[in-house]
Amino acid sequence: MKSRYKKNMFILDRIPYILFAFILIFAIIIFFSFRSCAPLNFFSAKDHEEEEEVDYTLVIASPANEKIFDFVNQNETVPIEIRAEEVESTDYIVKIFVDDSEIKSFTSPPYEYNWNPSKSGEYKMIAKLMDGNGDVISSSNTVYFSVQYEDEPEKEKIVNVDIEEKKNQILEESVFRTNNTIPTGVPLFCYKCYTPPVIDGSIQEWNNFESFTQFEPTIKKENYTSHNDISGIFYSCWDEDNFYLAIQVIDDVFSQNYTGNQINKGDSISIVFDTELEEDMQIQFYNSDDYQIDLSPGSFTGMIEEAFMNWPSNSPPRGTVIESTRLANGYILEASIPWYNFTNYLPSDGDVLGFTISIMDTDNLESTELVISSSKTFNFNNVSTLGAIALIDVGDVQSYEEETNSEESTGD
Repeated sequence: MKSRYKKNMFILDRIPYILFAFILIFAIIIFFSFRSCAPLNFFSAKDHEEEEEVDYTLVIASPANEKIFDFVNQNETVPIEIRAEEVESTDYIVKIFVDDSEIKSFTSPPYEYNWNPSKSGEYKMIAKLMDGNGDVISSSNTVYFSVQYEDEPEKEKIVNVDIEEKKNQILEESVFRTNNTIPTGVPLFCYKCYTPPVIDGSIQEWNNFESFTQFEPTIKKENYTSHNDISGIFYSCWDEDNFYLAIQVIDDVFSQNYTGNQINKGDSISIVFDTELEEDMQIQFYNSDDYQIDLSPGSFTGMIEEAFMNWPSNSPPRGTVIESTRLANGYILEASIPWYNFTNYLPSDGDVLGFTISIMDTDNLESTELVISSSKTFNFNNVSTLGAIALIDVGDVQSYEEETNSEESTGD
């Protein structure tokens, strides 16, 4: 009897423990059932923060809407600039579309590109921000612009038939690099002058001589945008004493802060001659019959005009006269260079020389931004990239033109 009483007491003593275990198990079941339905951060000690959606903004800064581009040659380009906020730190891709066709994509800034349209017409441009799957994250404003290539009709000009015959004769008898001359595979023609031009920084008296305007971007040509950025019109003539030149440069930003052998780091003109072209057709390096002369218009704020011969003498060419005039959109440079600077060379009617004239454009940078040249391809370190110039005596063209103009004005 006593043993049964103790056993019953033992069970009654453990009832609280059994009840506690039952409640604990039931609570755990309820807890996990509730947790499976609650948000993951419900039990976090951190405050709940809603994830903010990033607003990616793309804006076409250039070209401007309704912009009209008047181009004179196929080398000119449309400058494109995309401003993209909050994009630089992402793995997204910025793509540019013109008339729904992709023309350029960027994986990192700057989002700038010079686009060369193939033909005249009206265009629509939009930029899109896309992820790796090709899904569009954001789109820019839509810009409409037009491009018009100018087909300049050739000016009617009174030509002495004998001049053309003499030119053809020189071409038949001469050797030069036809694949590097502009525009038609023939040299520039430099007429003999019977009255030397006045070196005064003006080009009014140069209308009697042939002009050249079809400069090509040759060095850092990816920076070329349009003829309004940099272009030029070049004239030349010669006599037994000097080579004469005049050039009017169109340059939207003028900058020349250098002198001496550093001239070509600023806005300047560079001319290269090969006085024995036929003998040097396969030679790439400079030798004793090659000459590179740089011409500076000065700064127009204290630094005067000057010339420097980088090859072969590494010194200013003797007797060179330079005058320049500042224009609102560029400058005029006029110069005479004595032939005695060209060792063992005397000019003669019918001579064809290796020749390239280049315009250096800096735009306030520390070095040259762009070079345009009278040759299709040009490299200062390779004389085989030179074009050609032909010295030709066609009589006193200055007097001939003056007489013609006088007759037209009097009606005779």
